[in-house]
Amino acid sequence: MDLYQALANANHQSESVRSEAESFLTNASQQNFPLFIHSLTLELTNEERDAQIRQLAGIVLKNSIHSKNSERNEILIKQWASIEPNARNVIKNTLLQGLGSPKYEARHTVAIVISRIGLIEIPYAMWEELIPALFKNIESGSEGIKQSTLQTLGYICEEIDPNVMSKYSDNVLRVITDGIKDESQNVKLAGIQALCFALEFVKNNFDIKEQRDYIMKVIIDNSESQNPLIKKSAFENLVKIATIYYEYILDYMNPIFKATIDAIQNDKNEDVVLQAIEFWTSLAEEEAAQIDEIDFNKLVIPKALPNLVPIMLETLTKQSENQDGSWGITPAGATCISTMSYLIGDKILEFVLPFVINNINNPEWRLREASCTALGSILDGTKEFGNHLVQLVPILLQLIRDKNDMVKETASWTIGRVCDHQMSNVSEQLEIILSTLMEATSDENIKVATHACWAIHNICQAFENGPVGRYPTLEPASQKIAQCLIVAIHRDDSEDDDHKLKTNAYEALNALISFSNARPELIIEILKLTMQDFEKSFSMEIVSADDREAQFNLQSLLCSTLQAIASTLKETIKPYAQQMLVLLFNVFKNQSIIIYEEALLAIGAIILALDADFEPYFSNFLPILVNFLKNVDFGSVTNIAIGIVGDLARAFGKKFSGVCAEIVPLIVSDLTNPKLSMNAKPSAISCLCDIAISVGADFIPFLPMVMPILHQASATEIDDEDFLNELRETIFQTYTGIIQGLKSDNQIEELNQYINPMLDFVVRINDDPERYDSVTSAALALLGDLAQAMGDSIRNLLNNKIVREFVNNGIQKGIPYADYADQSIFPKKH
Repeated sequence: MDLYQALANANHQSESVRSEAESFLTNASQQNFPLFIHSLTLELTNEERDAQIRQLAGIVLKNSIHSKNSERNEILIKQWASIEPNARNVIKNTLLQGLGSPKYEARHTVAIVISRIGLIEIPYAMWEELIPALFKNIESGSEGIKQSTLQTLGYICEEIDPNVMSKYSDNVLRVITDGIKDESQNVKLAGIQALCFALEFVKNNFDIKEQRDYIMKVIIDNSESQNPLIKKSAFENLVKIATIYYEYILDYMNPIFKATIDAIQNDKNEDVVLQAIEFWTSLAEEEAAQIDEIDFNKLVIPKALPNLVPIMLETLTKQSENQDGSWGITPAGATCISTMSYLIGDKILEFVLPFVINNINNPEWRLREASCTALGSILDGTKEFGNHLVQLVPILLQLIRDKNDMVKETASWTIGRVCDHQMSNVSEQLEIILSTLMEATSDENIKVATHACWAIHNICQAFENGPVGRYPTLEPASQKIAQCLIVAIHRDDSEDDDHKLKTNAYEALNALISFSNARPELIIEILKLTMQDFEKSFSMEIVSADDREAQFNLQSLLCSTLQAIASTLKETIKPYAQQMLVLLFNVFKNQSIIIYEEALLAIGAIILALDADFEPYFSNFLPILVNFLKNVDFGSVTNIAIGIVGDLARAFGKKFSGVCAEIVPLIVSDLTNPKLSMNAKPSAISCLCDIAISVGADFIPFLPMVMPILHQASATEIDDEDFLNELRETIFQTYTGIIQGLKSDNQIEELNQYINPMLDFVVRINDDPERYDSVTSAALALLGDLAQAMGDSIRNLLNNKIVREFVNNGIQKGIPYADYADQSIFPKKH
């Protein structure tokens, strides 16, 4: 087999033929990388080859020098740089010639490859000739060369550090705008697309008003192009500018408003309309993000509302006949209305409510459906509905039974949104809402049933913080709700529509278990049924990948239900714990990280419920736990496992000492492993705190490995303020936990050699005026505990200016533990 044949076979229908071709390509790359890259280049630029072969050669070439995985990418960059310079130049020059290929697919692929090489070499001045060569192509090349060269330039500008190519910024803007003015529609399109890629690159130009005016004129002029691709790309430029150059957008709003509104109302091309709508959505999102920094009176969206909202409402009436959840003009318009509503709140009601009220009973289904969509889009962020929402809810409930499927689906979605965001406003109608929704869970339209389950979930969750209106709990209705949800779970079509019905029904059931105050007897019945379903899931017939996915999805949902039951019933689950755990332990025989997460969370809930009574099951669970602690590549699963270790230590107390020799080194290893996410580090440190408190003096053998880690962590500096303060607070708490554990066994003297790093940490945070009060409080608790545990031997060390000022400042600010630290360190004052 040669390279050409391998490329031809790489897309073969036969898996064995494809596998053989892939093996050939891998071996060729490993045996002689320079020759492999050069050969791919020749295949890509060979005009006699089939277009598909050339394109595939380019893709393999690109993937041989670039990866989205940062670690892999570093290896590929070094591999490319290891090619002898003259050989690299031959490859690069051959590729530059390929920009002129008469075949669009080939020259476009060449543009991608050249941009990738450029992004590697330009920062290190390894291809100084590239950018001037691209300029020359655009100034004097053929139509095809200009097109592919503009694409190359755009791809480079999109990713490169502008400082690296700052000397070219003026010329980059010049050649791109020259391309936009070209007579060829293909070149013009490549130019406007390249400008979109280069907008951040030309920031220095954009900051200069004269140049900014020119750029904006070019873009706005092209937003009126008769070519839909060019017009769409012009709007894509405006969308990007709304976000990255918001501070300048106000100067150009009149022509932008005219262009976007004209496109939304009159353009026949859906892609163009979508980008015009997206401009307003992006602008609203940007203004919402900057709401605390900008004078509200200077915002664009509130001023545009009277003219803009009616136009967006009109887009809601342009539904596709076969609405399948795919993106289109109607969902884009709804998203825009929703985003504006979130920004301006109740001010949007005067523009949307009349449309809803006037059309919700309209004989034309499109208007009924549009009014439901409009109402559903403004429920998050608005409050002052008056009596309108109460009056609309009965109509929505009727529309769930509408003869038109799209109206039914949207009405049920809107009721779900009402239950999610406006439950307190419609609480008096809870019984009729619940009754209709329970009936809808059996609707033959699976989307209606799915939305109904979601709405029930939202109602249940509304009780999380207490009574809803005059209803103290959902307990009186809980049995009927559970029955409806269980029937929905077991519907023959519950796996359809990407399992959404089954997922929503289980999530609603879990919320019912957690928040409804349902009788324990009912929850036990749900538990028994859940365990039966779980048992059956292991014997599901698996003949395809879809079958396996369905099994994983079901088992994941069953795990979440067991978690909700354990968290709610607590020790009441004890008679069923063994059967629950057998099922959960069996899950780890599968190969799905998502199930691992859900199963561990369920086991964690059972541990918290059983406390020390989990001990009989611990020996079977320990190998599972250790496996996840050893393999940080499991990501979030490892993070959950670390949290469970802390739960077990608190549950077992001194009995946890027996596994410390196995567990503690793994936690320390995870802490030092760069693959462990930063967000998991405080949890891992807190886990050590739980162990130290629980095992007391039995933690002494681990002090030499733990204390240096804490000291190292205490020196962490990071821009994420919330994370840094959480980390620091956790370190102080862990020091305190170690002190308390040793003190309980009268072994506090073992801490003598570690005192200075603790006090150094106090000094470090004392020097940080931006620290959170919670960090100060944790530090004060540590100082107080040190004084209480070690007595006068430490008090003399603590009686210094820094500590006195630190404690006094805490007292003045009323920070917790300040008085405790003062009384513990300076008892003679009291």
